[in-house]
Amino acid sequence: MFWNYLKIAYRHLVNHKVFTLINILGLGIGMSCCLFIYLFVQHELSYDTFHPKKDRLYRIIYRASNDYDYARVPPPLAPLVQENLSGVEATARAYGRDMSVSVPDPSGMSEPQDFEETNVFMVDSTFFRLFDLKFIAGSEQENLARAQRLILTETLADKYFGEQWRQNPPIGRTIMVEGIHPYQIAAVVSDFPDNAHLEFSMLLPYDDMFALMDDERREYMRDNLSKNWVISHSHSYVLLEEGAEPEEVSQGMAQLLETYAPEPLRVGQSFSLQAVPDIYLNPDIYLNPGPVSDISNIYTFIAIALITLLIACFNFINLSTAQSLKRSKEVGMRKVLGARKPQLFLQFLGESLLISFFALLLAILLIGNTLPEFNSLTQKSFTFADLTHTPVLLTFIGVFLLTGLLGGSYPAFYTTNIKLATVLKNKTPLRAGLQRFSLRQVLVFIQFTMSIALIAGTVIIFQQLRYLQNQSMGFQKEAMLTVPLYSTNMNNVFGAGDVDMRQKMNSFEERLLSDANIEEVTLSSGALGTSVVARRVEPEGVNTEGRLFVPTLAVDYDFSETYGLEIVAGRDFDIEAGSDHIDAFIINETTVRNFEWGSPEEALGKQIELEGKQGNVIGVVKDFHYTSLHSPIGSLILGVDVPLFNTFTIKVNSENLSETVAYVEEQWQEFFPHKAFAYDFLDEQLEQAYQAEGRLGDIIATFALLAIFVSCLGSYGLALLLAKQKEKEISIRKVLGAEIAHILGMLTRGYFTLILLASLLAVPLAYWGMALWLENFAYRTEMSWWLFGIPVLMVLILAAFTISFQTIKAAVANPVHALKDE
Repeated sequence: MFWNYLKIAYRHLVNHKVFTLINILGLGIGMSCCLFIYLFVQHELSYDTFHPKKDRLYRIIYRASNDYDYARVPPPLAPLVQENLSGVEATARAYGRDMSVSVPDPSGMSEPQDFEETNVFMVDSTFFRLFDLKFIAGSEQENLARAQRLILTETLADKYFGEQWRQNPPIGRTIMVEGIHPYQIAAVVSDFPDNAHLEFSMLLPYDDMFALMDDERREYMRDNLSKNWVISHSHSYVLLEEGAEPEEVSQGMAQLLETYAPEPLRVGQSFSLQAVPDIYLNPDIYLNPGPVSDISNIYTFIAIALITLLIACFNFINLSTAQSLKRSKEVGMRKVLGARKPQLFLQFLGESLLISFFALLLAILLIGNTLPEFNSLTQKSFTFADLTHTPVLLTFIGVFLLTGLLGGSYPAFYTTNIKLATVLKNKTPLRAGLQRFSLRQVLVFIQFTMSIALIAGTVIIFQQLRYLQNQSMGFQKEAMLTVPLYSTNMNNVFGAGDVDMRQKMNSFEERLLSDANIEEVTLSSGALGTSVVARRVEPEGVNTEGRLFVPTLAVDYDFSETYGLEIVAGRDFDIEAGSDHIDAFIINETTVRNFEWGSPEEALGKQIELEGKQGNVIGVVKDFHYTSLHSPIGSLILGVDVPLFNTFTIKVNSENLSETVAYVEEQWQEFFPHKAFAYDFLDEQLEQAYQAEGRLGDIIATFALLAIFVSCLGSYGLALLLAKQKEKEISIRKVLGAEIAHILGMLTRGYFTLILLASLLAVPLAYWGMALWLENFAYRTEMSWWLFGIPVLMVLILAAFTISFQTIKAAVANPVHALKDE
């Protein structure tokens, strides 16, 4: 019996090749979209779940007086937590920075190789109790037990020594850090998987952050950080004992703050624990060590997967139901011959599962051949081996069964319930029902609704991204070259002056300005739009009780001129004034409003104490975006503070960029040979803040187009069936003088009516969904009517092209062929 059903199903599919191909292609694309997004979502939800102690592993979150949550906390906290709080098995701090590394040639035959490494972390020795690392070479017990020893990841070892290091591990070899500090390689470890929130390339002892400083700053910094309760400095992790409650530890940290922090800092600050597996999908915490995402993106991708699969299933249901008209006599004859309804139901359901199985094979083939493109789209690194994991295989089987059952159940039920008397009288109710309100029309309506909503969402995402990219930041960002003077190091915010370094910076600046391709050069603690540090401030007339933290930026005298900032009141910093570096500040307009100082002119002369530095406001600058456009403009204080300078910003002639960069690098190697030359263009740096939105738009656009294609594929199949079923009617109308345009309108009117009705539902749904998404941005585009008109017009045009092709073919056919048997 089974083989008989299979043989009948196979013959039916072969005899209706076009509809079989449409169904398999549509379902295959729908399945591949669904399975692709399953891979992506599974990876997003798997962050940090590979840690063996993940259920007891937490990160300390720091909330300062500005109501922002930070992933970095003051250095004194973690050791006190381990020493004083019950339920804590161990704590570990991880301080990240960039670092210049020089790798000597062991033979001495060639020059050392210089690298600028990111994601270098200085960690406590207890780090290895919290995070399990796989040691490929070197002793796990020895690791970072002594100063000036480091651990490389496998990727970095390949980069420095090539594949041959695996036969001759580089344990004990010396490399130079920051130009002058020799470090021995203690071990090589496997990289963390790519679903880890903490991405490190190299590990050094935590205390060595001071060893890398000059003698003048070393003890000053060690003493400062040991009692500093305001700086967002180190990522700090806690491993709880079995059965310990994180809420109790959070309460204990509040007691530590009361006991050990200076009295002015005990109010307005708090600490809490966050489970490490929850880090990646919590984007509201600042200063994360790696990329983060948003759970709303997960919901969006799941919705797209379901929509695409549902559209494919709806196509299958529509085509199978419409084809039931042709199979009604087959059903009637089988009933006459004794076939029971369950047998007929299983036969038609088996045909559906067979189509679904072929679609699954097509989906696997599509996934295997487009995996590199999908990785490029999502910035992931999936391999075909990922498809063989048990959860993925079970998902494949589940999608296959779900699609087959969902797509085949209704057509099977509908076909097997045709009344025998109706069939034998050749009065199948399906013929009359094709023009009435039916399930087919409902499903087509839903298809077009989802398609229009998807396209509308894509259009608005790209419009918002374009808006962000074109929005004026309020300062010059084009043709601006940024070069970090020191490897990124937050300790520099507490640095001490170095006269020799200042003279060297000035000489370098003068040398650059002697080149005709370089227009301006300035120094600051960070490039605009990329780096500010919130510091404790006491403004005149504002009752803060020592709890006000305001973003600050250390700048040189020519900073405003280089960046094109507009002074709206007072004056700019002036080296001729003699004391601007000691007692002068410039603030932005928002600071004037937040401090309630009246107008910019009235703010001039007001006093500010910035962590011990007393000064007066000498100027007010027009507001500009010193952070990304995700956040509104806040208060900002500028001051000349030489020890904090860390970045050169060089305004260059955009016509000779390669020559100019080469010249800057040549001068850099002369003045700062200990530091690897690394540069960025400011506009490119700023665009990186919106990469997540751009990637989201690309993913939605890709799957929206696939959903539209599947929808159009189904519309083409339905138009083909409808034209076939109305073949005689069309021929009679032509014989009676009907024009082709009239016949075309008759056949397509229903589709266009459904599209227009679908747009009435899709537009409000898309508007509501995108309004929620745009709330993530302080500055957002307006959702004009044309942003929704474009999707409706696109669907109309695509549907017209798809449907009209077949209907025109039917309308121009010779009526003799259809009527010759009448």
